[in-house]
Amino acid sequence: MNKIYSMLGIGRKGGNITIGFDAAVSDLEKNKSYLVIIASDASEKTKKNIRYYCERYNCEYIEYGEKEILGRSLGRKVVSVLSIRDKNIAKYILNNV
Repeated sequence: MNKIYSMLGIGRKGGNITIGFDAAVSDLEKNKSYLVIIASDASEKTKKNIRYYCERYNCEYIEYGEKEILGRSLGRKVVSVLSIRDKNIAKYILNNV
């Protein structure tokens, strides 16, 4: 487990991460998201749709990790999309990817 997954776990415990497509879009619409992470093995439709929202609301996004590993670090089975609502966590992840 690398530092990025650990940071995601810490962010989740602190309530700074929302999980799921709808939750991420909701954060984007409210300008609460600093970074969206898309699992590299998410479906093409999911990737295309979340990229559309990120570009529409001018938010950075990255493709990182696999659904099961992201899920494990966040206490779920699988996670395809997540939104980071904390500027410092987002900056840390972008600097360490």
